Amino acid sequence: MVLDSYFDERHDPRPTSITDEAARDVTAAVQAHINREFAPAEVMSPDDETREAIIERIHHWTQKELRARGLGGAGRHLEAAMADRIRHQMLGLGFLEPFLARDDISELSLNPDGSFWTMRRGATTWIRAEDVDDDFVLPSPTGVRIVIDKLLGAVNRRISEAEPIVSAKIPRSRTLPAGARVNVVAPPIANGDYPALNVRLYEPEPVPPEKLLAWRELSEPMMAFLRQAVADQLRIMVAGGTATGKTTLLSCLVGLIPHDQRIVLVEDPAEIFVEHPQALSLEARPPTVEGQYGVSVGDLVTTAMRMSPRWLVVGEVRQGDAGVWLMRAQMSDHPGMSSIHAADPKVAVETLCLLAQIDHRPPVPYRATKTLVARSIDLFVQIGVDHFGVRRVTRIGQVEPRLKHGEVFIKDLFLYRPEQSTKEKPVWEQVGRRTRSRTVV
Repeated sequence: MVLDSYFDERHDPRPTSITDEAARDVTAAVQAHINREFAPAEVMSPDDETREAIIERIHHWTQKELRARGLGGAGRHLEAAMADRIRHQMLGLGFLEPFLARDDISELSLNPDGSFWTMRRGATTWIRAEDVDDDFVLPSPTGVRIVIDKLLGAVNRRISEAEPIVSAKIPRSRTLPAGARVNVVAPPIANGDYPALNVRLYEPEPVPPEKLLAWRELSEPMMAFLRQAVADQLRIMVAGGTATGKTTLLSCLVGLIPHDQRIVLVEDPAEIFVEHPQALSLEARPPTVEGQYGVSVGDLVTTAMRMSPRWLVVGEVRQGDAGVWLMRAQMSDHPGMSSIHAADPKVAVETLCLLAQIDHRPPVPYRATKTLVARSIDLFVQIGVDHFGVRRVTRIGQVEPRLKHGEVFIKDLFLYRPEQSTKEKPVWEQVGRRTRSRTVV
């Protein structure tokens, strides 16, 4: 394949091309020069001064090596693009770098067939990387493996034959200012030449209510309602499907908690970013390949109750023991927040019941779990994606404190009206009043 994407007639009046083989030769030669001029430790972990020096030498040697191959007249665009690519490989995260530098990308996905995709913040559809960055070139499987090793190296993990699947939280760094959640599946488990890679980029700062309102996820009266619910220390569960913004909405609500109230966050992995003087974050840990040393969300919920929290926040309830212990804590005097994967509040209740049956020892009967729900959860906040492809809070419902005919009864308070909405002017209607309150010591 000819790498025409390194240049563009719009950028350089003398466009040319460079083959894969020539690009690899130039890259290898420049890397060899840099490795001779700088110690390995300087290249792996340079300080600011050394980093700038390495970048300057990369540009110098890129120009020299291109000219040595008769490509000196290629133009500044080709030289700069080649130098940037080499810089990304040596000092950063290679082919990921151009997308990590943007503030409008929320997730990156590499498929085993070599196709690379991006998702914009607030969106739910994937866009090919080539449609976002004209200069994008995916390296060979070996080059991708080097980038993945660098990515996982930040947490002392690596892909191997013994561990072909790795899920990890990557901490904040110069390259990843907000950190990220990474999942990798290596061949041959991933069927193709490339590994399957997903990088979910965390929000670089706490999500304020104003941002959700600007995204038209909910109305101002709904936000005022939720703000008052947090002030009244109600117990709130956010429900939604994959990539609907559950964690973003939950982060916003956690940010409304007064600063004199202690918060313990329990997550797997830790994703909620909140600026609060008394927020303590606990993160679950998967077991090793031998099945040892794992710490579950349920373990952490139990531990959190010994840490004198005012608020207990569980990032997502995926396990029965976590759900049962969360509801037991909320049934006492602890306000709390959590999220769950569910298409509507009734499905959320059924999911909690099912998890308590299959993933708690001893299993909790359905009716007992439903009673727990009625006594421990005040509000369900449902979020989803409408037919315009926009995230919306579609429903806020109040959980009645007693079962009705053996079932949890949820009274609608706010409803999204898609039939009356346009993409830019969504319509919500308040259909009920909150009657549930709490007496908190």
